[in-house]
Amino acid sequence: MASARMNILLRTPAPRGDLRVPRGRTLMIHPPYVHDNYLAREDTPFAPDRLPFLPVAPLYAAELLERHGLAEPTLFDCQLHDLRDTPDLEEYDSFGIAVMGAQNIAPATHVHRYLTVGRGLPADRVHVGGQGIERLSREEFGRIFPGAHKTDRQALSALPGAMDIDLERQLDKLPESDLRVYLAHEMTLPFSQGCMFGCSFCGAQTRKRETFFNVRAHLDLACRLAGRFGVSSLNLYCTSLDFFQQALPGGDMEQLTAQLESVVELKERHPGLDIGLHALTRADSYNAAMVSDQVRDLVLRAGFDRFGFGADGAASVEVLRAMRKHADTLRSDLITAFQHMEENGLVPEILYVFGVPEETAETLAETRDLCGLLLETFPTSEYRGFPAKNEIPGNANWNRAGWKGSAAHQRLLDEPDHFLNLGFETLANEISHPDPEMRMMVNRYAVDMSRHAHDLGRVRSYLTVPVASPGAQVMDDRTLDGFREIVAHYAPEVAEGLNAGNLAERRVALNSAIPKDY
Repeated sequence: MASARMNILLRTPAPRGDLRVPRGRTLMIHPPYVHDNYLAREDTPFAPDRLPFLPVAPLYAAELLERHGLAEPTLFDCQLHDLRDTPDLEEYDSFGIAVMGAQNIAPATHVHRYLTVGRGLPADRVHVGGQGIERLSREEFGRIFPGAHKTDRQALSALPGAMDIDLERQLDKLPESDLRVYLAHEMTLPFSQGCMFGCSFCGAQTRKRETFFNVRAHLDLACRLAGRFGVSSLNLYCTSLDFFQQALPGGDMEQLTAQLESVVELKERHPGLDIGLHALTRADSYNAAMVSDQVRDLVLRAGFDRFGFGADGAASVEVLRAMRKHADTLRSDLITAFQHMEENGLVPEILYVFGVPEETAETLAETRDLCGLLLETFPTSEYRGFPAKNEIPGNANWNRAGWKGSAAHQRLLDEPDHFLNLGFETLANEISHPDPEMRMMVNRYAVDMSRHAHDLGRVRSYLTVPVASPGAQVMDDRTLDGFREIVAHYAPEVAEGLNAGNLAERRVALNSAIPKDY
């Protein structure tokens, strides 16, 4: 998901002398999109990603390495270029592979394999970092990336000025053709990191005090690039996990309003540029912030046009508590927030994660009813529903007893391609939902809710097909009928004749054709 893009950095400081980071001439590699992984097979032709985004996380790490004289980094983005066509890989002293989230481990292993096996480079030149791998144990990491170094974010967070840098030097190294492509698509605006809550399914920086990047510098750079290339609009995703959390008890709204004021000031300095921003939030924090007319006005003047609401557990207080969402009135909070957004011309996104182990048919039915109610009551709202992945590297459940050493856990380590199954857009599967009855039930509701949103023409999440063992059923016939109708919107030739017998062989084509969630 789009919210993981900046989580390559920042955790507990480490002594400078213990920095285990790439050194010398370094190629910082952003792996292919998980569903367009041309490195998975030698005969797979390269095609540029249809919806590429500027890989801010490896660029941020590169700038810190260069600024402190630790490495001479260059970005290689597998979204836009074929790594197999790079002739001089042997001349690099080290390689950095950036892993955004759990599902991105799959293509990252193919980058590692291509470097060490395909090109015969020493594995100890390879460094792997990012949110997706930092909670792996040494033994887990070694099985997935044999011979490579694990570079955690704390290796960079202790460096002076880690939150204050800009990326101008790194962007100046990129070809103009690449910059034009990035500007034409959604860009990432480093805004803040850290969230005070500890949702069990989340693999980002939970239970952390929110800290802010140099928002002014990052936005100013994006605006100047847009002017340089004659781009008339920017679409920016802010990295905050809960944009309005400073409005909750113990927060400091002056920190947020200062950032919003700097955005407004920059926007006014570029009057010919249309800036659209969006972010994630919670209903309770949004409502607390919007009590202030000043905050509302700043949000609108800054150019925000949508917010994604973490509506997890909203239909069932019991499930909500099991997910550690720390709110018991989210249903009413959501309605209040949605009403306010529609009154102010903002688009609310229904970001719903469902299918945790505590779910029942009754709670899933309540979820379906609530999402349908929100979609039908608020005509600008959009649906972004995701089947839960209860155990992913980085979340609170990864190290729980019963998961470590389980068949699913061992399969991920033995066959890393199965990390694809931990993407939130992926249907419930053998890894995420080992119990067949639970898996089928979760997918029944996942497809039904998505189908309803598609019928209304208001959907922003797209279900993908997991890697499955032969004979392991993912959907019953009725669910597959609904899924076929959804897929027909994006891949009619693949959807035609789709059935349980050929679902696995059409998986790659289906997942590549379905629009990327971002």
